[in-house]
Amino acid sequence: MTLDLLRAVAAQMVCVGHAYVFFIGDWPNRLPYIQNTGVLLFFLLSGFLITHTLVSRSAKPSYGFLQFFIDRFARIYSGLIPALLFVVVVDGFVLYLTAEPTIARYYTLKTFIANLFMLEGYRGVYPDTLQWSAFGSAGPLWTLAIEWHIYMFAGSVFFMCRNLRTIPLLAPVALFFGQTPLHFLFGAFQSDGVGRGLFSLWLAGSAIYVLARLPYRLPATVILALVSAVVFIAITPAGGEYSFVGYPLLTAVVFGIVEATQRSHRITSEKVQRAICFFADYSFSLYLIHHTIMVGIWLLFPNRGALVFLLAVTLSNVVAIGLASIGENRHKVIARFLTGKFCLQSRHAAHPAS
Repeated sequence: MTLDLLRAVAAQMVCVGHAYVFFIGDWPNRLPYIQNTGVLLFFLLSGFLITHTLVSRSAKPSYGFLQFFIDRFARIYSGLIPALLFVVVVDGFVLYLTAEPTIARYYTLKTFIANLFMLEGYRGVYPDTLQWSAFGSAGPLWTLAIEWHIYMFAGSVFFMCRNLRTIPLLAPVALFFGQTPLHFLFGAFQSDGVGRGLFSLWLAGSAIYVLARLPYRLPATVILALVSAVVFIAITPAGGEYSFVGYPLLTAVVFGIVEATQRSHRITSEKVQRAICFFADYSFSLYLIHHTIMVGIWLLFPNRGALVFLLAVTLSNVVAIGLASIGENRHKVIARFLTGKFCLQSRHAAHPAS
């Protein structure tokens, strides 16, 4: 429940932060951008959750890289494909009315296909052919591509270590998908430092999971989280979020919250739990489509101010709820279908006489 709450909060931080910059502006220079901080929280949570998935589910001997891939594929693409189609429609409408060059430049079939293959965040040895931009106005997709490469790299390395016989099959996966995570150990997405060290932050999230499993409980973790949050806000100016100085503080915030709540059920109200699940269940779709909605409003309507800000945030949430109902909320159904199809075929291939 705590992780769902953090995921929902991170998505709203990104949405509200972008809406504020678009329609209100004048963000306080001494405070970190909440949209960038939300992205950092996503990477910490991702490291925690993927490590938990690998460790807990691999307790079953039948759980291997194929099942891991199916689960991740279903989870990501169930949200990504509806979101990309939504961007196609909205950007197409905006382009028809405005011919905005910053959208038109990336509104191409090749860019769309490259985004389907998660190449918009690629940083490796073939930049001239495999490095692409995010499709149209869907700027946040660059972080999703980095996440996907991390998933494939971390999963392949995990299962190779678990079963050495898988090395011939998984080593090529690790070699290709490992290029981008290794770049983001210390490297950045842009020359101004945006995206710096995101894989390092992901690994910090993985470390939180390991620490949270220790048999003893650390004292004063709530105080640790609060103090770390205050210090992070105090030392991080707007635009300085992607800094290795602040990463340990954010890690301490998440660790403190997890340590204080995972071993005790502090959220007992069923209404609160349902509310948290509701907001968490569409957080991925919200992250993917909110920027496109805000770009469209910003280009089509000259008005700015609090009313347009509220409209943009509300509309983004409503659209995300609708897309999630046909997309990401069905990821488990998609995963079960693909598991039955591909795992059954794999068993037949291994035992053709059966």
